[in-house]
Amino acid sequence: MNQSFSSALAWGGVVLAGVLWGGGALVAHGLLGLGMSALSLSLARFALGLPLLWWWHARQPDAQGAWAALPTRQRWLVLGTGVAMALNVSCWFAAIGLMGATLPTVISICCAPLLVALVSVLRGYERATPRLLLALWVALAGVVLIVRPADGWALPAGHGLGVVLSLASAALQAAVVLANARMPAGLSPVTASAWGMTAAALCMALLVLPQGITWPQGAAAWLGVLYTGVVTTSVAYLVFSWGARRLSPTAAGLGILVEPLATALLAAWLLAQPLTALQWLGGGLLGLALLAMARR
Repeated sequence: MNQSFSSALAWGGVVLAGVLWGGGALVAHGLLGLGMSALSLSLARFALGLPLLWWWHARQPDAQGAWAALPTRQRWLVLGTGVAMALNVSCWFAAIGLMGATLPTVISICCAPLLVALVSVLRGYERATPRLLLALWVALAGVVLIVRPADGWALPAGHGLGVVLSLASAALQAAVVLANARMPAGLSPVTASAWGMTAAALCMALLVLPQGITWPQGAAAWLGVLYTGVVTTSVAYLVFSWGARRLSPTAAGLGILVEPLATALLAAWLLAQPLTALQWLGGGLLGLALLAMARR
């Protein structure tokens, strides 16, 4: 497999993960509207896809041996990535409870690639070239235009804690991206995802069980929860993990910015919520930024 084709596949995996997460956001919005609590939905997302991941793991050649051979530090990297995924979702949902959905999403999504690029450059993983910096800022401008509310921005009273939680979510998302870029080469993405998702599910269980689980009501709700667990969590994180290993950390961080664009496009298609001119402009800017990074 030549380098260009491998890079294209890696970009496809990262972008596909963003699209799946964008679709999952619509499903999750509907489930929350049916009375399921945010933390219970997060627990279900991480837990329901585990049987599929562990089945894939069992079919990998010498998967158990590869895990057993890992140094303790690298095992903690895999498990810590899962915990960061769980805490990222928890901080984001908590911020939404304080400030509404829009601002926490913008802060979390836009700050994460900035933090990834900063750490990546400082650690020497990649150079801060003009193309990288331009692509980063154009992509972020596109995301802001896509998610900007029609009536402008409004900060509620006492928003300080919400901003802190949103920034914490961004930092945790950046940690997930950077950790996936540094996963042990001898450990398959399936095995890494299975162990990481297990750690995420256990972390969410510790957060949810003290306050009680709210269960889906009706067959449609159960199907929606199953979809978010298997497709938009386990499968999405698996393809992201595979792609992120083969791209620079900043490229992987920018690739998942397609999530809000996918949500907006699916809402326009399925829910008759047409995109505004600014949203189309934002989508164009995001596409140009990703193309510039892919050609880099």
